[in-house]
Amino acid sequence: MTQPSRGSRRPRPARPLVSIIILCHNDWAYLKKCLASIFRFTKPRSYEIIIVDNASTDGVRPHLRRLSARSNVKVLFNKENRFFAGGNNDGIRLARGRHVLLLNADAVVGPEWLDRLLLCAERDPKIGVVAPRTNHAAGVQVVKKPGYRDLRSFPTFAARWAKRFNGQTEAAHRLIGFCLLIKRETLDKVGLLDERFGPGGYEDYDYCMRVRQAGYSLAVAKDVFVHHFGGKGYKGVNYDGMRLINRELLSRKWSDFLIRALDDIDGYFKNPSMNNVSKAAAARLPLS
Repeated sequence: MTQPSRGSRRPRPARPLVSIIILCHNDWAYLKKCLASIFRFTKPRSYEIIIVDNASTDGVRPHLRRLSARSNVKVLFNKENRFFAGGNNDGIRLARGRHVLLLNADAVVGPEWLDRLLLCAERDPKIGVVAPRTNHAAGVQVVKKPGYRDLRSFPTFAARWAKRFNGQTEAAHRLIGFCLLIKRETLDKVGLLDERFGPGGYEDYDYCMRVRQAGYSLAVAKDVFVHHFGGKGYKGVNYDGMRLINRELLSRKWSDFLIRALDDIDGYFKNPSMNNVSKAAAARLPLS
């Protein structure tokens, strides 16, 4: 019986390419740790890195230019700080990946981190966005006192954590934007981040609400642990004040959406005297 030649064998399907987008703004000390962990613990040819420099002034540009010599690294230099939403949108527009991963510069990854995030994302077609567990965030993702002393011991800890929670996932109603794996089909349906949110957060909460509105779910890959230094991009600014501004924007955007939805289905609510919301308030913000 004739054996098939080597050339007739069906080639293995290529791994899905992930575009890892990292914003940079005067945080080279953290970014170099982040990149070193990616290069060490991520399979070659499975990803590209897109670094978006948001008008840094700390002398990081020569380092970024050297990094751009790598075949899988792109660097975009913005003339102004486009903040989280604008900078990440710039990176998404350049992304070639089947999936897009937004990663903060002050994050450090461990063994099998990307493989496991991908397994979680592709386990269920209804899942639109996946995020890991971490030491510094909010909600169900946070693990208090996780059990590693420093970054030197973190890789060993992350590997043990992965084995302990192998394949486990947890549903979530919101995910924190320091590390988000977003499926391409989710991006195609939901769109980009809302750039009306300036510094101060809540653009990730907004995006999660839009993802769920589009019919997708959010998941935490419990077997992935990513270290997050946290809050390193807001030195010397009134962070609490900026949070209040963005919180108000989020509240107005979604309360106005609810009001308009009620107007569409129930004429009772079209009369402003029947509720506490004026016509001007209902039209205050355009919907994305």
